[in-house]
Amino acid sequence: MTATTIARPTGPTPGAEHRPRLVRTAGLVALITARELFRRRGAIALALLLPLTFYLARIDAHWTALRLLSIGLGWAAATLALFTTVSSRSVDRRLAASGASPTALVLGRHTAVLVLGWTISALYTVLVELTIGDDLAHPGAVPLMLLLTVTVSAPFGSLAAVLVPRDLEGALLLLAAMALQLLVDPAAGWTRVLPLWSTRELSSYVVEELGTQADGYLWRGLAHGAGFAVGLTALTWLLGARRLRVIHLPEPR
Repeated sequence: MTATTIARPTGPTPGAEHRPRLVRTAGLVALITARELFRRRGAIALALLLPLTFYLARIDAHWTALRLLSIGLGWAAATLALFTTVSSRSVDRRLAASGASPTALVLGRHTAVLVLGWTISALYTVLVELTIGDDLAHPGAVPLMLLLTVTVSAPFGSLAAVLVPRDLEGALLLLAAMALQLLVDPAAGWTRVLPLWSTRELSSYVVEELGTQADGYLWRGLAHGAGFAVGLTALTWLLGARRLRVIHLPEPR
């Protein structure tokens, strides 16, 4: 009696097929979102000019100028994420119903806002280095501070879009949150619950001569910012994926 050999299929596994498809969909959504953002020239101008206005108004006081620049940039990135999320709700529902992965939709739009925000951060880094760079204690940390501010603010804006149904109310909510961030005393313990507390710590590291305490400000700011960036991004993804989840009704018998 001879044994029968059954060959296993050599094609890709379902998981291997799903990953490239998710990446392609997310990349396509990011590209479309970037094109939509660039069509909204007013929003791009706001993202560029509002932090610049804050910065130039107080450039005589380096600490205040840098802090206002960071918070203004954070508000701009959060507002862009808010507008993008609100304006794409109906489109995302149709794409999800047609088979697009909710994770890919959320990831693609978030990536587009992040890339735009990081690009603007790079431009402002050059501006800061050219204008007040020689007067800063650690000018090399300026790009780190601005990039981290955008990384935290983008998912914060997307989260506001989930919590508030319209973009006007969402923009006012973000404005109130950023104003509170500017007005409170960062030394108070409860202020660590604010998303951009890390920006205040990194601003101190960049501007002041802190001696042996400098590394403490740096690592506290980085840890707080990284934690909020990961937490807000995960929460935005969970809520966005749940909102775009397709419910399949059972077939009638």
